[in-house]
Amino acid sequence: MRRIIALGNAQLAEHGPEQLSVREIARGLGMVSSAVYRYVVNRDELLTLLLVDAFDDLADAVEAAIAEVSAADPAERFTRLAHAVRSWAIVNPARWALLYGTPVRGYAAPAEMTTGPGTRVLTRLLEVVAEVDGAPAGPELGATLAAALERGAHELGTEVSAWTALRATALWSGLVGVVNGELTEQYGAQFAPVAEELFAAQVEVLRGVLGPERGC
Repeated sequence: MRRIIALGNAQLAEHGPEQLSVREIARGLGMVSSAVYRYVVNRDELLTLLLVDAFDDLADAVEAAIAEVSAADPAERFTRLAHAVRSWAIVNPARWALLYGTPVRGYAAPAEMTTGPGTRVLTRLLEVVAEVDGAPAGPELGATLAAALERGAHELGTEVSAWTALRATALWSGLVGVVNGELTEQYGAQFAPVAEELFAAQVEVLRGVLGPERGC
């Protein structure tokens, strides 16, 4: 299975998700097609394997980065999380695009297999936001939205307020957006030489969403 995933990731990088082929996986393994179908039956199942692998690999990188920082410093933990996400995306642009780029036509990810791995990073981010003391009150939320935010956090195993969940979703959306902006060169060629500096500045702006840092 590890070899199948490695070959699938190589195909993904070279041809994109639309051109994934189980037959090509079989050739790479030196198997006849009927043999490889015992492990992965079609393109959709291969896509699911690659999604889960990428989600877990990204989350492992994030968790290793934030583990180095005390929970008493949530701003730095967010900074480490953000830079870990960018670093992983730069090394794995095709896998990042599979996770957060254009959806693959005709493919629906099975929630029972992808939701857990796919929400690991957001769960860590929720925990970081919840570590901030004294965050100022945000906009008044309607009861339906507030309940949805709290329920979503609960489903991720984190009991936080609607306002905390809202800040976490805003941070995550912002982070995915700035990484996508860099990878797809949306900012223009003039920013390529200062891409790392630009990202660091964007993270500083996003840190403001966390709330006041401890001791401030």
